[in-house]
Amino acid sequence: MPKLEAKTVQRELDQGQLWPVYWIYGQERMKSRELLKRIRRAALGEAVGAGGLLGLAEETLDGTETTADAVLEAAQSPSLGGGLRFIVIRDAHALKELDALAELLLPRGTRDTLASVCVFLSKDLDGRKKFSKTLVERAAVVSCEDIPEGEREAWIQYLLKRRGLVVPIEETGPLVARLVALDPWSLDIVDQELEKYSLAQSTPGTSASDVLLGGAAVGEAGGTELFLEAFFARDLKAALRIAEGFADQPDESLPLLGLLSWNTRQLALVVSGARGVKLNPYVAERLQRWARRWKLPEVLDLQAELAELDFGFKQTALLPLGLWSRLVMRFCR
Repeated sequence: MPKLEAKTVQRELDQGQLWPVYWIYGQERMKSRELLKRIRRAALGEAVGAGGLLGLAEETLDGTETTADAVLEAAQSPSLGGGLRFIVIRDAHALKELDALAELLLPRGTRDTLASVCVFLSKDLDGRKKFSKTLVERAAVVSCEDIPEGEREAWIQYLLKRRGLVVPIEETGPLVARLVALDPWSLDIVDQELEKYSLAQSTPGTSASDVLLGGAAVGEAGGTELFLEAFFARDLKAALRIAEGFADQPDESLPLLGLLSWNTRQLALVVSGARGVKLNPYVAERLQRWARRWKLPEVLDLQAELAELDFGFKQTALLPLGLWSRLVMRFCR
């Protein structure tokens, strides 16, 4: 059978259907954790949360410290508490002699008909291995790889809803734009930033937009948005003035560099007339406004210059203010 989508697995679980083996791989750990939680609940039912019974029904193994034979033995051992055995194997990519697991690759069943459910958590699925092909054909293989840029906004909205956060209309666009542009990006990182936002909302006298991502720490209140607007509007005087306030602060200038890089990539798509680009309406309107001031060769040149600026910050002894000033004076006029 083909690899499964997480939503397909969830639909099966809702119908009481379980696979004896799940192989969940990829770097997006929040998706893996959520899927594991739902499989556990479907497999163990009322045992979840009932400390003693859950301890007897579930066993966790580490792929770096165990063998495939040991996993097989654990899955085939009777549960001391009765019922189904639930085995979680972390770092499953490190397991050797995977062919021994073939005995576990049985058809789907229910909690009452299966003897065990094994969930393998792996960083990848090595397609070169013969056993990987067997897994895809006879087990539930689910990819939890990085979220593509085009899908980030939907996941941000999901996390906002899950946390029950109500964002003022005037803050929604900037909030989503900043979260989409995070680098590195993962659901865990976004959720951490939303936690900061939530705390700021509940702190008297503190603006949530000031706390989120250090947005107001760049030069002055709201400085991140002010600098982006001044730079991409090619306002030399304003961009230089704001840059003076953050150039010597790495904790502020490096995240801003990431925002600049993301906005530049999106601007290149807009200026080139690329189709199928899905953006938040606030971001789309802003990029369209900036695009009137840029030509594609200039945007591509800016992308290369930002890479040089990143290298300059990390690998040279040049003064940060000089690097930022050179960037602004080259592209703003």
